[in-house]
Amino acid sequence: MIEREQTDFFLVQAYNAAVKAGAKIMEIYTRYDDFFVSLKADSTPITIADKEAHTLIKHHLSATRIPLLSEEGRDLYFDERRSWDLFWMVDPLDGTEEFIKRNGEFTVNIALMVDNAPYLGVIYLPTTGTIYFSDPDRGSFCKTEVKPEMSADYSIAQIFAGARRLPLVQERNKPLKVALSRSHESEQVRDLIRKLQDQIGEVQIVEYGSSLKMCLVAEGSVDCYLRTTPTTEWDTAAGDAIARGAGVRVVSLAGEPLHYNEESLQNPPFICLTRYVSDYDWRQ
Repeated sequence: MIEREQTDFFLVQAYNAAVKAGAKIMEIYTRYDDFFVSLKADSTPITIADKEAHTLIKHHLSATRIPLLSEEGRDLYFDERRSWDLFWMVDPLDGTEEFIKRNGEFTVNIALMVDNAPYLGVIYLPTTGTIYFSDPDRGSFCKTEVKPEMSADYSIAQIFAGARRLPLVQERNKPLKVALSRSHESEQVRDLIRKLQDQIGEVQIVEYGSSLKMCLVAEGSVDCYLRTTPTTEWDTAAGDAIARGAGVRVVSLAGEPLHYNEESLQNPPFICLTRYVSDYDWRQ
């Protein structure tokens, strides 16, 4: 059982780490012509911004004395982490391809995991100064005009001051809005959308990069987000926490909650959806 004071401490640490990492990323984004792109073992790109944001977050969160599982520190054996009941799940730069394309749709993702489930999450979009965060008791929130600064040192009161409770939209969009990945798509997703169209008619497709899609569903500005191409646990953990706090479901296409700290860190195909579309037959 995590006490209220502890939860506040963890949220403060995650929030400030995300803002500081955003500042480091924006420094590279705006000043560098070369992002020093290379390929990881799975053929996905990595840049100097990924690496430096990871180092900064790891250092900042070390004050919590909680282990950290990050995309850029992924080589932890399952036998080492399988017994963790409390740990950080981090993607220091989610949307590396969008970062490389310079379209601004990349985020910093930090989640605190308790008993292998998302407990609280922070997602920061440094190009717009928008931050989403969740608290297991208070719910999920969105805040704007949070500048990326290396000196970020927000208190719990400052974090909640001016924050808006999610969802912001309390009804289904008309037409229904479905978010897809800007850089990753599949024919399976198109089949699911056609299935929805057969049931409800017009569907508007919007494309975004990174975990921003999950945040938009939590806002209610988008009704659901479909993903069938590969993702990993650090891609979804923070967004899953924020979605839950906003009353949004994140489930596999079989209807099961996503599982975390598995031996394989790959997610199954999943859907993130508001309660206004839960009754439609989206399962396969």
